[in-house]
Amino acid sequence: MKRTAEVKEAHQQHAKKLLDMGLQKADVSATLQRKYGLSRATAYRDVDEADQSRELEDHSIEATPVPMISFEDRDALMRMTRQLLIDAYTDGNVQDYARLIREYERLARMGGLSQKF
Repeated sequence: MKRTAEVKEAHQQHAKKLLDMGLQKADVSATLQRKYGLSRATAYRDVDEADQSRELEDHSIEATPVPMISFEDRDALMRMTRQLLIDAYTDGNVQDYARLIREYERLARMGGLSQKF
């Protein structure tokens, strides 16, 4: 079933917010796919259109592709990543699961600890 213009706009607004946070397009697309049940192609198209719209609105936007993570954020991010790991495993999403494992390990190394989950 085709989305209404309002629904599409809402999806793109969500994508803009995530892009403004400095998240990568692939991560934003995966979020849209999970949250709204979009196909991969539709999610990427929405993210691209949202990114183009952001640039038209303000040419000075320069979001870093990977947000800088401080040590103070580490524990909260590890908890969130564990929850996303559970969701990816439950959904059978192998690609997201593998990517989240790498991110979790990177966060664990930030503190010089080798933590297991």
